[in-house]
Amino acid sequence: MVELKWPNRLTVIRHGESEQNVALDLFQHDLEGVLAKQKKIRDADIQLTKKGFWQATETGKYLNTISPFDICFVSPYCRTLQTIEAIQKELDYKLLVYNDFRLREKEFGRLHGFTTKEIKAKYPDEYEDRERDGKFYYRLPRGENYPDVCDRIYSFLSKLSRDYAGQNVLIITHQVPYILFKSLFEHLNEAEILALPKPPNCAIEQFELETGKHPEGRLVQKIFNYIAYNPSDWIGKKK
Repeated sequence: MVELKWPNRLTVIRHGESEQNVALDLFQHDLEGVLAKQKKIRDADIQLTKKGFWQATETGKYLNTISPFDICFVSPYCRTLQTIEAIQKELDYKLLVYNDFRLREKEFGRLHGFTTKEIKAKYPDEYEDRERDGKFYYRLPRGENYPDVCDRIYSFLSKLSRDYAGQNVLIITHQVPYILFKSLFEHLNEAEILALPKPPNCAIEQFELETGKHPEGRLVQKIFNYIAYNPSDWIGKKK
């Protein structure tokens, strides 16, 4: 009898809207100094906004309508922990949750919280290096590049293959790891990865086990960037 190699279902979710997400969005409208506060906060300590909690709650309601998960792994950052806490409150069953540091966001090092405009002005050498190497390969000072994060996710997938074959697994992570889960299973190259649309907050991607061509199974993506909430509903709640 052939043993299964992968989980039966692997669902990966980006965290809800965070305070830094809002700060970055505001900065696109040239509101000077809006990121000053974020530069003083550890990336691991950035929290969800009220909207982020709402997105996570709505996502939890959706997850409660599908077959239960056997296990959940979450990045140990505050915004991902808050996301799974809100999701858990909507589930009709107790979900076992483990932290895994490999699921953390790409580390931005000394440039955490800086915009491209600020980097060009304060760290021109770094700006020139990034222009030369490109977003994918440029390694942030004291930080990471995309391949660094890929190595982490690859290591994590080895654990899933070894210990959780045939189970339903939930992952709560960040934007870059979310994208790289897809890239690893679909063997995407640099250009294809960078061309992927930015995942919305609480975006859901789901991989399901198929055994037709391979008895040990292959995970195939069935859902990408699905959101379980209606954005206009939040606009209504704010009024």
